[in-house]
Amino acid sequence: MNHRSLAVAGIVASAFTAGCISSTDAGDPRPFSFIDVRELHGADGTSLTPVATAIFIQDRVSGVIPSYALSEGCELPAPISTDSGAISTPSNANLDPGAVSMVLKGTADTTTRTSALTPNDVVNGLVQYSNDSRPVLSAGTDSVRFNIAGAAGGFPAFSVGTASVPSFVAQPVDDSIVGQGIRVQWTGLAATSPTRMQISLQYSDGTVADPNMEMRCIAYDDGDFTIPRQYLVDWQTAGVDSAGTAHQVVMSRFNTIGANIADGIAVVVTRIDTTIVKQP
Repeated sequence: MNHRSLAVAGIVASAFTAGCISSTDAGDPRPFSFIDVRELHGADGTSLTPVATAIFIQDRVSGVIPSYALSEGCELPAPISTDSGAISTPSNANLDPGAVSMVLKGTADTTTRTSALTPNDVVNGLVQYSNDSRPVLSAGTDSVRFNIAGAAGGFPAFSVGTASVPSFVAQPVDDSIVGQGIRVQWTGLAATSPTRMQISLQYSDGTVADPNMEMRCIAYDDGDFTIPRQYLVDWQTAGVDSAGTAHQVVMSRFNTIGANIADGIAVVVTRIDTTIVKQP
């Protein structure tokens, strides 16, 4: 089965399609950094570790929508993206950020854990920086700070911090519509939490074995959301298909912040994902 996380494949496309930022053709390109922090299980299968991926480019970005400002809502089913990014940014838009580091420190674990981010990949012409070391993360109590040294003629120096997101447990999700829709439940947070949940119902349209379609919703992180029935016809068909169509649910708790840096913008997303595989 395919595991897709916060939004479409590729960290840059995640920012645009998850409603984290807005972009416009108006105005001049300016420095833009997008840093995606996934909280993944470590080698022991129980502890968590942060896997950060960052880009430092020039782009026409008008602003940032933080997660706490996102309203609830769903999108009609659409194909799951299989490429590495939905926006085309020329390779000469990459900017040198100088030394980049990630620092973890929290209330449960008060030690300072520092990891360097180095350029490890190029996707669609975008140089992606990621951390080589994998420190233990205390989800929900650790803060995550990125320190960018900056470079002459490159990206401006900045430092931005945010909170890690707590783990959650997702309840089983129905195949069939009941009443007004399908109820999705998980261990929620307080109503004032800045986090949001993304719920992605992924299924095959019958032309391939693995999921190639999805229906995606954003929900307040209170532990309870009902997906309206008008979005669920195809999901229900996949679930009751006598051919046993492959399908799964991917849920993501995420926190998005933005910061102004000199004449540019930085966006940081911390998130933790879980996948519920539905047996055909």
